[in-house]
Amino acid sequence: MNLDRREFVMTTAALAAAGLVARGAAAGSKPARRGVMEPDPDAPMPTADACIYIYLPGGVAQTDTWDPKQHTPFQQGMLGSELQGTCASIETAADGVRLGAGLEKMAGVMDKGCILRTLTSDVMFGAVHLRAQYALMTGYIHPAGFKAPSMGALVGQSLGRRHPLVPEYIYIGRDIDTSDSEKQFIAEYLGPGFLGPAAAPFMIPDPGAGLATLSAAAGMTPQRLDRRQALLGKLNALADRALRDSDAAETVRRMMADARAMMDSPVKKAFDLSGEPERVRDGYKAAVGPKGVIDKGYYHGDRFGNGLLMARRLVEAGSRFVQVEYQYGPFKGFDMHESGATRMEEMKAQIDGPIAQLITDLHERGMLDRTLVVIGTEFGRTIAAAPAAGVEAEGATETHTGEKLVIADEKMYGFHGHFSSCNNMLFFGGGFKKGIAYGKTAERHPMLAVENPVKLIDAHATIYHALGMGPRTSFVSEGRPIYITKDGNGKAVAGLLG
Repeated sequence: MNLDRREFVMTTAALAAAGLVARGAAAGSKPARRGVMEPDPDAPMPTADACIYIYLPGGVAQTDTWDPKQHTPFQQGMLGSELQGTCASIETAADGVRLGAGLEKMAGVMDKGCILRTLTSDVMFGAVHLRAQYALMTGYIHPAGFKAPSMGALVGQSLGRRHPLVPEYIYIGRDIDTSDSEKQFIAEYLGPGFLGPAAAPFMIPDPGAGLATLSAAAGMTPQRLDRRQALLGKLNALADRALRDSDAAETVRRMMADARAMMDSPVKKAFDLSGEPERVRDGYKAAVGPKGVIDKGYYHGDRFGNGLLMARRLVEAGSRFVQVEYQYGPFKGFDMHESGATRMEEMKAQIDGPIAQLITDLHERGMLDRTLVVIGTEFGRTIAAAPAAGVEAEGATETHTGEKLVIADEKMYGFHGHFSSCNNMLFFGGGFKKGIAYGKTAERHPMLAVENPVKLIDAHATIYHALGMGPRTSFVSEGRPIYITKDGNGKAVAGLLG
């Protein structure tokens, strides 16, 4: 067979790809597939077809947002025990439900929302954000003894695709970066775990930039792509039957076919925000500019808002689970170790309008009833246990009352302590109750749950319940069942569901 230079390069590339498949098969890679899933025999009827999970990592101060307390203005030399809230509370569209000032647009949609104010934990994570984030995303405490899949991967593999050309699990807003161990760990708990590559999220780092990979390179016609895929198919057909029929080879073939199908599909228009009316796009913009934040290095413009807009478009197109992240940055964003009051104002200005616009959009399009929107963070906040926040031992702030902490300046004014014991989670649509705040916390430090505490395992079970998944839905890993809630013991909270 005579090959010109271009054909030789193409053939070499195809052989290299086949080699990768061979190595995967030789390593015994057998990604879990829906065929090994064991559904919960008592699974409920779903009230939601899709989920948008809004992830605000860093530890949101619940006392200044979703569970506001008495506003205590700054006074130099005040004691930590005196500080209950750094902002006033405001009325909302839901009778009797109040939010922290700075969330005025969110307040306008709270008649459609449900606040869980008593999300509790027995595990004291201290200042270890990554461990708390792992628990939030997977439902398991690290180390779990296995590679725990993220919630998105579990939902995607349990329920499958809503549209054959739209990935079931899509992640928006996190840069694909393996430059350090912390980012690699984050990628692990957001990923497929033991479910394997087929359950990995479809990553969209910057939604405002579109998705260039769905368009062919200059000069690459559909016909050329078809010829290349046909050549690869012929080369793979020459492989040993055991290799050709392996799960690893099938996974690669399926992923390539899915990618090619998306390139030819009108579904890819969902990734292009330019067609949205200017009125709608303006609603997703942050209310603060780069000059309005203390840390200019942690300003992402409209990236978060664009992510929410794209999430709505992707669910509209048929995605099952879309997660949108306001990027985690140690000591930045919601991870506030100083100037908490001022920085919380900045953060609220960046999330308030975009989230409210998403809820409004879903409602106006008639999508909210069957789309569950969840807002979560890894733990709450309290007063610091020492003048320098972030250095406390695990559990130091959990029972801290603040009588001996002197707030000497405005940098210390705010909620800088890590508070695993109580946290908030919000729900809109998808069969959850509307216009309520569930649970009650103490008015003074430590602001623990005093009515209707809810463990994370049960909050997860409630989300899965809305999607039609029972808590004992399981997958097989290393010959044993792994449940979507630890040991299958999660219980949906009836008081949250409509």
